[in-house]
Amino acid sequence: MSIVLGFVPNERGEAAFAKALSLASQLDEKLVIINSSSRHSHIDPKLASDPDLDALVARAARAGVTARVERDNHEDGPDALIEASTAEDTEMIVIGIRKRSQVGKLLMGSDAQRILLEASCPVLAVKA
Repeated sequence: MSIVLGFVPNERGEAAFAKALSLASQLDEKLVIINSSSRHSHIDPKLASDPDLDALVARAARAGVTARVERDNHEDGPDALIEASTAEDTEMIVIGIRKRSQVGKLLMGSDAQRILLEASCPVLAVKA
């Protein structure tokens, strides 16, 4: 089984990584780190650099957790996580969230809300 992390390179992503790593360690699960563009672009603030992702895998290894990175620039982040939720070995998805106003949700949508509603497995939303 595995814990799937939706990672973005910011404080919310770091908080979600810390929680996902803790869970993976406690439950003796593998950690799958998904970092995907939401704009089908290679220039996107949600995309982490390869060295940053390698550092996450190294931090997981130091904690005794097997981790791997999946990066798909052809599928947006929420779709990648929703698809991962249907895999037989996915135990849980962990995502970082931020506070957004009702108007902001209406105008911009909410990736977190979409993941929470459409995922086929439990989703843990972590505040930074």
